[in-house]
Amino acid sequence: MEARSTQSRSHAANLADIFVQGAMRIVDMQASAARLFLQTQSRSARMFGAPDWSHTLNGPSEQVSQLFTTGAEQAMNLIRHTNETISELNEQFSQLVQNQTAQIVDEMRTGMKQVSRKAEESLGQLRQTTNAATRQAQRASRELGENGSSKRRRQSKRR
Repeated sequence: MEARSTQSRSHAANLADIFVQGAMRIVDMQASAARLFLQTQSRSARMFGAPDWSHTLNGPSEQVSQLFTTGAEQAMNLIRHTNETISELNEQFSQLVQNQTAQIVDEMRTGMKQVSRKAEESLGQLRQTTNAATRQAQRASRELGENGSSKRRRQSKRR
């Protein structure tokens, strides 16, 4: 189960990486298209006597593109780092649960051994008590049998 969750987190991180890179490329293409559009407009305006601003559009748009690229890379690094941290926490939690489960199993095993030993001791005492009671009952039965036989003999002698 842990491997499955690690795989799904890996797939999610890969999808996030693909999404951010795709978004970064789209913004970069849009920035380039906007820069080309503005340069074209600036050149067209120059034909009507306006100053040529086309050369000034290269610097800021490239800086914006670099800023966005850097931000996207930092976001991806943050996502990867978060994913690694979550994986580590999951592994540590899983290890903790395994250790506690093993400890509980050991405690239960020890408790069951103690219960079994106590039950055996109790059964041994019950056997001893039962044997003693059986012997007493047999003794009493013999005594009654002997007393009954001697009374019958006495009664038959009296008749």
